[in-house]
Formats: sequence, C-alpha cells, structure tokens
Amino acid sequence: MPTRKQFCQSCLALMLAGLGAPSAFGGKGNEMKKEEEEKTKARIIGACGIVCSECPAYIATQKNDDILRARTATEWSAMYHADIKPEDIHCDGCPSDGPRLFSHCLECGIRACARGRKLVTCAPCPEYACKKLQDFFALVPQARETLDGLRKQ
Repeated sequence: MPTRKQFCQSCLALMLAGLGAPSAFGGKGNEMKKEEEEKTKARIIGACGIVCSECPAYIATQKNDDILRARTATEWSAMYHADIKPEDIHCDGCPSDGPRLFSHCLECGIRACARGRKLVTCAPCPEYACKKLQDFFALVPQARETLDGLRKQ
C-alpha cells in the first residue's frame, strides 16, 4: 500500500495536471472558464484539503468506470510498489459516511480527527493548522491553499 506522502503527492499531481488549460485554447477560454467554475462549485474536499472529486479513484467510482479503475490500479501499483487491484479502487470521497473509501483514506489520522470533531474539513477547526496538518502541508502545499480558501469564505 502507498505511504501517505506518496498517495497525497499523486493526488496533488493529478490535481495540478489540468491547470492553465483555458489560456492555451484561445477563443474557448470563456467556455472552459465556465466549466472550471462549475467544477469548483461541485468540488468534494477531504478533511486535509485534497480535492477528492479530482482523484481517479473517486472519478472511477462515480462513473462506474472499470477501465479507469484498472488503469488507476496499475499506475498506483507501480508508483507505490504495492499490489493494488481494480476492485480496490472504490471511493466516495473523504466526507462520505459510506463504506466505499480507498484503503489509505480509511486509516487517515487527519480524517479521523476531523470526523471526531464533527467537521467535514479541517478549515473551521479552532486548532487550525495543528502539527499533523502542518506536516501534511509540507508534503502537499496546495492542500493548505484549499483549506485557507475555505477559511476565508
């Protein structure tokens, strides 16, 4: 299984892969900007600030896409030097109360803490940003940007 750092870094890389696209398509910029705004409204954010709705495990689950499940399992197995099978790729996102979460998310200490405090994300926590979160932000600085943005709302 992947380490927390490896899992979070891969989620971050996938998140960043789509940035900057509208300017590359000239006249379609406004159309793509609207699409991006819609995505932002529908984002599912994990307790730590990772955007679950941009994760391939989440996308494969929501679309019931077995091809994406298989591709994600293959890629993550190679990245993490682990035996991840397509049937392991089921996730409804960190805020979900359901049983379908990727194995790492089930054992995430940040998620457990937020849920214990009855918070969806760590953004409104009075102890923001605790040591555990600061250590995580050192690995995934974009997660901090996401939570900081939520705190400003």
